[in-house]
Amino acid sequence: MNSRHLQAIAGIGLALGGALAAPSIASAQGIQNRVPDPNAKRVMVPVFKGTEKGLGVQAADAVRSKISSDFPFKQVYVLPKTDLNATLEASGFSTTEALAAHDARALATLLRADEYITGAAQRTPTGYRIDANLVLQRDNALVQPLGSFEGSNLSTAASGVSKELKEARKQLEAEQRCVNAAREDKFDVAIAAAKDGIAAYPKSTLVRICLANVYVKQKAPNDQILAISKEIVSLHPASRNGLALLAQAYREGKQQDSAVVTLTRLLATDPTNPRLQKDVVEAIASLANPRVARPVIDSAVALNPGDPELLRLRWLILLSVRDFKEAYAQGEELVRLDTAFADTTYFIRTSIAQANDSQPQKAAETAAKGLAKFPNQPSLVFQQIYSLKSAGQNQQALELLDKAVAAKVPVENGSVVRIQLLKELGRGAETVPAIRAAIAAGDTSTLLRQMVVQIGNEQQRAAQKSGLADDYAKAVATLQYADSVVAKEDKVKAQFLLGAVYTGYGQLKLTQAQQQKSCPLAKEGKSFLVEAQIMLPKGGSFAVDAMRQLMGIVMQLDPNADLLIKSLCK
Repeated sequence: MNSRHLQAIAGIGLALGGALAAPSIASAQGIQNRVPDPNAKRVMVPVFKGTEKGLGVQAADAVRSKISSDFPFKQVYVLPKTDLNATLEASGFSTTEALAAHDARALATLLRADEYITGAAQRTPTGYRIDANLVLQRDNALVQPLGSFEGSNLSTAASGVSKELKEARKQLEAEQRCVNAAREDKFDVAIAAAKDGIAAYPKSTLVRICLANVYVKQKAPNDQILAISKEIVSLHPASRNGLALLAQAYREGKQQDSAVVTLTRLLATDPTNPRLQKDVVEAIASLANPRVARPVIDSAVALNPGDPELLRLRWLILLSVRDFKEAYAQGEELVRLDTAFADTTYFIRTSIAQANDSQPQKAAETAAKGLAKFPNQPSLVFQQIYSLKSAGQNQQALELLDKAVAAKVPVENGSVVRIQLLKELGRGAETVPAIRAAIAAGDTSTLLRQMVVQIGNEQQRAAQKSGLADDYAKAVATLQYADSVVAKEDKVKAQFLLGAVYTGYGQLKLTQAQQQKSCPLAKEGKSFLVEAQIMLPKGGSFAVDAMRQLMGIVMQLDPNADLLIKSLCK
């Protein structure tokens, strides 16, 4: 049932007023419907699942009849079928189909049932089989499996259900005492009550769940929590509470593979629950080892073919284990099943996978398809730019980035990417002005500032190689700017590099002064050596040995500079 149905059930109480609890509905149809004892527990038996038409209705009727006859009327009041059907019909539900788990609980809440029985029925070679569970109305995850019961007819199988229900209910009073005591942090009382419940019904899952939660709340040893959790899951392999507790105990015990398998089993218990799906997927992702979940999710999908939620989890796991070929096929199948699956997450993850699969061109195409559906989506824009860059289509990537900036689309590390593209396009002269503009506009990226130092270093090497004054001047300007904008840890490197540039620049100027007999050049060379003597010690911790060598060169050049100035500047 969808959410509309759930809302419809909630509204029925207003539509029918007090009629739901009134026996007159059944009486008007000539059906016996005694007024329940106020202390009696109210039990609901909705339609079971059936392998053939009408079987689920017949099985539920048989169980309802057996419970009504086997339990004292003052202890257990079985809600009449007429009350269930009146509510279902008024809300637009079928009265012949089994309810979804959340709808069954909503119906039980509306009819003020304390407990309800869910089940499934099928034919066997010798008759029929009924599988049944007891569920507490307050939380449909609180399930007590009753077991599987066979008989030559449904009545015989239903007798087994009723008999086991009588045994299973022996734990309920103790379970309630355990829950109440736990709420008040009376842990000893809660544990004693739980043990009473287990003694009354050794196959109990309900009191064990309470006991496990008490252990968690009182921060008991993890081995103790692990043991009780294993007991719950052994008794009820599909127990949501048990699997959640077991997964957490495995995680606490650093048994990550077992935790992933357990989390995957947990999701399989309620694959359409969006919150559960989100929690489980995030938990599996945090464990960073989804490979062990692969066979579990494959099995779950095989048992629930076409289930979109399980297929989506399988798609995520396939991506995580880098089975890209299968992941692409799974993603395409999901889109065929539901076009709404092709959301931004689908396009982003698929594009990233294609990029990691050495298919940058396909990654760019996928991002482009996503942008056609979701224009200017920042992550898709970034992914397309990154993919085009990886495919060597730098000019297209730069044009797309500039277009995004003009449209005020925030692109992750956009300024950094732009500098990289400019460099790869051979437009290095534009890089520093572009960085200055970005920083002036408010870009706070540390990486962008580090790039200034990197560019300054490249310019310093180029100047050493060319021996041209213009190249030295360019390196000086870049490194001076870097010194003014980088963080403390990068400032030392910038200052060392600036000292190295000044050393080479000063030496070049002195050589030119001597060749050209120029006093201004000699003084300029001297000033650069002075700057080198200031900057090299400041950046010395970055490269101690190199700093000492450069300082040695400066100390040799400095007296020569003085002599040259003396001879040229008369």
